[in-house]
Amino acid sequence: MSFLSLQEVVDYAVEREEDAYQLYTRAAELTVSPAARKMFEELAAEEAAHRDVFVRVDPDKLDELKVCKLPEATIGQYLKEVPFHPQMSYQEILTYALKTEESAYQLYKAAAGMTEDTKLQKTLLAFAEVELGHRRKIEALYDEHVLTEG
Repeated sequence: MSFLSLQEVVDYAVEREEDAYQLYTRAAELTVSPAARKMFEELAAEEAAHRDVFVRVDPDKLDELKVCKLPEATIGQYLKEVPFHPQMSYQEILTYALKTEESAYQLYKAAAGMTEDTKLQKTLLAFAEVELGHRRKIEALYDEHVLTEG
């Protein structure tokens, strides 16, 4: 994946968030568990909100962007991949979501490492931080609802 302009990065981020929204919306439709449906609907709403944020990004104002550093360690690295299926358990949903967000984080981080354009790097790293934030939220849910119960 290579980006030639900041607008391409923004467009890609919007597309990625839209794809995640569609995935979680479809997952909510297919699951038979009310708890799983609620979780997927919440994830879809969060992805839609992030998509809306990315749509409003002004590449000309990215110099003002503040990038924070969140810890990278994740429980997700120790979890086995889970394929999507309609009867997913809550734990499987969280695992699936963790892996999805981790993948997006790694993509943006890797793309930032492939460019020497500092503005583009900063943008990609900011988007990586957003995905890392998604992952951290899901990790907190996993910790609260799976690790403490199981």
